Amino acid sequence: MNSQILDKVVESGVCGIKKAELKKIFGNECEPSLAELTNDEKVIIDNKGIAHYVWTKENYLSHISQNDPKFKILSNLVKNLENSVNQMRSQTLPNANSDSSFQALFDDSISKLSSSIGWVQISIIREQVCESLGISQEKFYALASSLIESNQAKYEISTGGQEGITVRGMLHGYVRKL
Repeated sequence: MNSQILDKVVESGVCGIKKAELKKIFGNECEPSLAELTNDEKVIIDNKGIAHYVWTKENYLSHISQNDPKFKILSNLVKNLENSVNQMRSQTLPNANSDSSFQALFDDSISKLSSSIGWVQISIIREQVCESLGISQEKFYALASSLIESNQAKYEISTGGQEGITVRGMLHGYVRKL
């Protein structure tokens, strides 16, 4: 019977259906079903004038947003706040995630590719990291320079190689973790 009642409520749309109307159709046995549907948050029962009406959650929200000016204002404020949060999240999260995943891949590449004394060519690391993250060579070297500069106690760089990080006018093409 729950599904039949729910179907009638869905059919009623944004206007809702009177609880008394449901009782006429399904008899007094619909009370326990309505209570169960309300507990499961499938329907909402509220007053509209002097009568009790039944709506689905979505239709109830549409109904009160059309008919209650206070709710309409609050709903718009919440939507604006949600948009602002999403916009801030999209601006900050990708940078934070890419920096942390860059460092993880950079460190992992050093571990896997380093020689017996720990040194590895930065160009070899670049190939793997750029492919994995889908970043450009310029972006790689900008991130690598920033990472090494901010973690000088963790990394050591050495001159040599065909490409790398320029420090004080000298090309450093090798790196190792300390």
